[in-house]
Amino acid sequence: MRKAKFVYLLVGIGLLIWVLGDIDVSAALARVAEIGALGIAAILFVYFLSFLGDSISWSLIITSVPISLTWFRRTFVVRLAGEAFNNIIPAGGFVGEPVKAVILKRRYGVDYKEATASIVMARTINMIALIVFLCVGFVFILQADSLDGPLKIAASIGLGVLSLGTVLLYAVQRFRASSWVLSRFGTTGWAAKVAGALVVAEDMDHRFVTFYTAHRRRLLASLILAFLNWALGAVEIYLTFVFLDAPVSWAEAWMIEALAQMVRSAMFFIPLAVGAQEGVFVLTITAITGVPSLGLACAVVRRIRELIFIAFGLAAAALYPVSLKDQT
Repeated sequence: MRKAKFVYLLVGIGLLIWVLGDIDVSAALARVAEIGALGIAAILFVYFLSFLGDSISWSLIITSVPISLTWFRRTFVVRLAGEAFNNIIPAGGFVGEPVKAVILKRRYGVDYKEATASIVMARTINMIALIVFLCVGFVFILQADSLDGPLKIAASIGLGVLSLGTVLLYAVQRFRASSWVLSRFGTTGWAAKVAGALVVAEDMDHRFVTFYTAHRRRLLASLILAFLNWALGAVEIYLTFVFLDAPVSWAEAWMIEALAQMVRSAMFFIPLAVGAQEGVFVLTITAITGVPSLGLACAVVRRIRELIFIAFGLAAAALYPVSLKDQT
C-alpha cells in the first residue's frame, strides 16, 4: 500500500512537471503575487462559507442531535479535521471518514452506527448535488466555442460515469440492497462466514430509508446546502480571476470549476490531485483566455487555499487526541 501511494504521488508529480513544461512560471507567480493578502482573504472567506454550508448539511443528517449553532460548529470542526486526512492521504477521500466517526463518538456521544450512516448519506447527498452542479456546467461547456470537441467528449463521459455511480450508490441505500444480498446468500458459501454483518447491514439500511423517507425537510435542506457548496466553488474561481485582473464570465467560471471537480473525482488516488488539477486549470483556462500562465496562476491560488485549510484541519485534529483503533 505504501508503495502504491508513493507511485501515485510520482504520477502526480510527473503530470505537474509536464504541465509546467511550456508555461512561463515566473509570469504566473507574478500574477499570484499581485492578488495580495486582501484577495487571498476574500477567496478564503468564500471557501469558508462553502465549507460551513457543507458542514451544516451533514449536521442535518444526524437526526439524533438538535439543529443548533452549537452542533453546526461541532460538525464544522470535526469535518475540518477529517477532510485534512482525506486530502493528504490517497485513498479515495475516505481515510478521514473514520476520524469523523471516532470524534463524534468519543467527544459528543453519537453512536458509531449513526455517525457512520450519516457520513455515508452526506457523501451521497454531496455527490447528488455535484451531479446537478456538473449538469449546469455541462450545458455551458456544450455552448462554449472556446472548448474543443475532445474536451467536450471527455466531459460527457466523466459526467455519465459519475452520474451512474451516484445513482447506484443512492439505490443501494434507498432500497436496502446490502441487507437483501446478505439475507439472500448469507447461509451459503463465503457469505456464511460474514453472517454477523447482516445485522449491521439491516441497521444501516433502516437508517438510510428512515432518513430519506421520514426526514424529507432535512433531506431537502441538506441537498440545497450541498449544491450551494459546489456553486460557491464557481464563485471562488470568478473572484480569483477578478483579483488576477483578468475577469471571466460566470458561465466560464462555472465551466472551469465543473471540469476541475470532474478531474479531482477521476484522480482520487493521487494526493490532492497533484498535477491533474493543475493540468485541467491550464488546459481549460488556456482554451478560454489564450494565456497558459493565467491557468497556472489560478491553480496556484487554489493550492494556497487548499494548503491553508489543510493546516487548519490538522490543527483541529490535534484538538481531538483519538485513534482509529478507538472504533473497535
